Amino acid sequence: MRLNTQVGIVGAGPAGLMLGHLLHLNGIDSVIVENRSREYVIDRVRAGVLEHGTVDLLHAMGVGANLQRHGLRHDGVYISFQGQRHHINLTELTGGKAITVYGQNEVVKDLIEARIAITKCARSKSSVQRCQVSIFWKASEPVRKTSGTSGPRSLRISASVS
Repeated sequence: MRLNTQVGIVGAGPAGLMLGHLLHLNGIDSVIVENRSREYVIDRVRAGVLEHGTVDLLHAMGVGANLQRHGLRHDGVYISFQGQRHHINLTELTGGKAITVYGQNEVVKDLIEARIAITKCARSKSSVQRCQVSIFWKASEPVRKTSGTSGPRSLRISASVS
């Protein structure tokens, strides 16, 4: 199968999926290639908290509904000193910013679902498949450069996908 796209993204982790969604929101075609299964990518243990800016970005991208429902905003910490517990309100000290407890595997699930919801591919007369967005799981070999530029600011790459 031959695909044409504006951007090829290697890796369907949080960064690759977020980049793919941001590109889509800006009208840029992309394909994501991942050498592991969807289940592996979702189940892989990652961080469990999100920074304030990441939470804002997920909401702005339209993929924050589950985060809103299930994320736990964490505004500060308690420190014990001389037998007394003291609360340090980090949100107050940072002008309203906070971290949110929400596993990155949940972010990955949300982004995969968003990606699937917007996937559109159509075959052209030349049998080239034109995809606005797509994810290919379990690439059987690494993505590699196979030639120099194949057009203005473009690069031909190959990967076997199942």
